[in-house]
Amino acid sequence: MRLEKQRYVVVRMVEETLRSRRMLEAGDLVLVAVSGGADSLVLLDALVFLAAKLGISLGVAHVDHGVRPSSGEDASFVREVAAHYGLSCHVERLEGTDRDKGKSPEEWLRDERYRIFRSLLAQTGADRIATGHTADDRVETFLLRVITGASAGGLASIPPVRGPYIRPLMGVWRHEVEAYARLLPFAPRLDESNLDLSIPRNRVRRELLPLLEKHYNPSLRRTLLAEVEMFSEVAEMLRERAAAAAAETVSFDEGGLRLEVEGARALEVATLREVIAGMLRELGREPEFRLVEDIRLKLLEGEGNPSLDLGGGLQARRIYGRLFMGPRGREEAAPRVEIPGEGEYPLGQTGLTLRVKLQEWRGEDPRSAVAGGQAAVLDAEKLRFPLLVRGVRPGDRFHPLGSPGRRKLQDFLVDLKVPREKRSRVLLLESGGEVAWVIGARIDDRFKVGGDTGKAAYLEVTGPDAFPQCPRR
Repeated sequence: MRLEKQRYVVVRMVEETLRSRRMLEAGDLVLVAVSGGADSLVLLDALVFLAAKLGISLGVAHVDHGVRPSSGEDASFVREVAAHYGLSCHVERLEGTDRDKGKSPEEWLRDERYRIFRSLLAQTGADRIATGHTADDRVETFLLRVITGASAGGLASIPPVRGPYIRPLMGVWRHEVEAYARLLPFAPRLDESNLDLSIPRNRVRRELLPLLEKHYNPSLRRTLLAEVEMFSEVAEMLRERAAAAAAETVSFDEGGLRLEVEGARALEVATLREVIAGMLRELGREPEFRLVEDIRLKLLEGEGNPSLDLGGGLQARRIYGRLFMGPRGREEAAPRVEIPGEGEYPLGQTGLTLRVKLQEWRGEDPRSAVAGGQAAVLDAEKLRFPLLVRGVRPGDRFHPLGSPGRRKLQDFLVDLKVPREKRSRVLLLESGGEVAWVIGARIDDRFKVGGDTGKAAYLEVTGPDAFPQCPRR
């Protein structure tokens, strides 16, 4: 079949890109992401032309964003296009009620689109999803990231291949796509949002690039595309190094990600930046260079246990020998439970129960009187009932068993490396306004049993660990 020149140029470039980038294998099922615009329609038409030659089968995927009144018409149009080619069509609609307020509308739509793509890959058994990003899209993304700040991986712009996602139009310019689109049997749909100059990408496309081409370099797009290719090669090497480093230093922890500080500090700066950027991507955050550097310099190289708000309910915080990125910790109200005497007492919503038993002290070793780290033996004659179980208060002091004198409870917890966000979980047993036991950790020296003890209070907490576990080094 002889093709018109405009189609031939694009089809040839698509085929060359597919082969040189090893995007496909014979037998693959490829879902083509079709929005209804010129880019995706041209991609679909070119792949239909090449499918038999490449030995692949095709389907159509469309995400109805639901943000424009005409989005329903776009979905109907895409169904008609798929039917024209005799292809299956999968349409999913987004609901904007749960939009992450920590992301811009564009970021949220992009993330939701790829969430749906992942779901469609699982549902259909497809091997690849092809999107209609062009050479212009790579250049615009690169320039936008230069302006806003990005990691080396971010400056690589849109990769031709990442996981199951392929971009066969990466070597095709938008003016070539538009020339091809005029030969299609259906007119592309117009996305009004592409005309909205309040969106930074549109300003780069319609104002900044034309200005730079006019006054600085008429061949700027091709120059920038070459830069993108070089950054892509560097970024790929960095990604490989970072992946190997992350395997040794990064793990999942409490719904987020944990980075071992000692191992991270041993990495080259460029590799460490890419490890941090990868963690941010995993959490759905854009790894802007300034954010990556703030995490590296303030949290990894700084002193103490600082924290950094990542937006969207996420936080990065240093916890002694670890850097944690994930959901912001929520402090729960500590229980306040009176203990009038012997018996068993549930301690609020903690899942813990305190068992109190009073009996004659026979002089046995208190360390073996009750086994386990969640138990204590106190001199009952020094206690003033009712006792009180409560949380930590500012200014609390006690005399840790075996220490020379009283000290601030906060300093005691710091010495035990209890993370700040977990200190609200520490429970105290109070007697007559004094701390008698930091539950699960240490009794107060003034309440220990001795040679003159007549009656002892045997205390034991059952349930989860009563004292927050310290991070492992």
